Amino acid sequence: MQTIKLNSTGSEVIYLQQLLRQNGYPTDENGIFGQQTQSTVRAFQQAAGLVVDGIVGRITWEALKKNNIAPDKRKLSEEDFERCAAAIDVDVATIKAVKEVETGGRGGFFANGKAVILFEGHIFWNQLKKADKNPLEYINGNEDILFPEWNKKHYKGDIREYDRLRRASAIDKRAAMMATSWGLFQIMGFNHAACDCHTIEEFVEKMQESEGRQLDLFISFIRHNKLDKFLKRKEWNEFARRYNGKAYAKNNYARKLEAAYHKHRQG
Repeated sequence: MQTIKLNSTGSEVIYLQQLLRQNGYPTDENGIFGQQTQSTVRAFQQAAGLVVDGIVGRITWEALKKNNIAPDKRKLSEEDFERCAAAIDVDVATIKAVKEVETGGRGGFFANGKAVILFEGHIFWNQLKKADKNPLEYINGNEDILFPEWNKKHYKGDIREYDRLRRASAIDKRAAMMATSWGLFQIMGFNHAACDCHTIEEFVEKMQESEGRQLDLFISFIRHNKLDKFLKRKEWNEFARRYNGKAYAKNNYARKLEAAYHKHRQG
């Protein structure tokens, strides 16, 4: 592969963008090596321990190709689906449908082997207050990780979310983990008890094990919130409304679930 960098265009740039996405670093697949792609390449290089220059030469190409498939033992297996289906007394097609729609095809781990996360600064604000800490005392210099209301402009995306988590952990580690969504199904840390985890530390440790363990935690969450009964009866609207909230109809979650179910049942 030839070396490509900022302002390069063409099929090799599209291939690069596809490899980045497969490694857990989403970027537009438009064949244009713009600022967004360069930033994403830099993030991958940093995580992979490479020279961080935003230029895709032989070493970066090799790292991308080597890492674009997670180890099989950490990926979901048919046994994982069967185990979780039995846990809530539904067929495997139901579990596969929920996984397909709720994850949007996203994997459970970044290329460096860490669980996929998204840090939420407004939740961190509330968690600090629950820990009897005044958020205002920590906000200076931390405006991108600590704010009172949700604002997506502070998201860094992909592996860079771990930098935000690290900085928040320096203020309060437990509150930071609570304010982070984890794994395939992006379950918030403050829901750890609903996933049958006694502590947030146990929850995070399990999230880092495998996609199968992430699915187990999701099933526990479903059971705790008594959503499994809707899956048993194939009441997709009721499940989607309770799991996805008010926007479920706007985003056609119920229709997507039903379509995915019939696909997997036939397959």
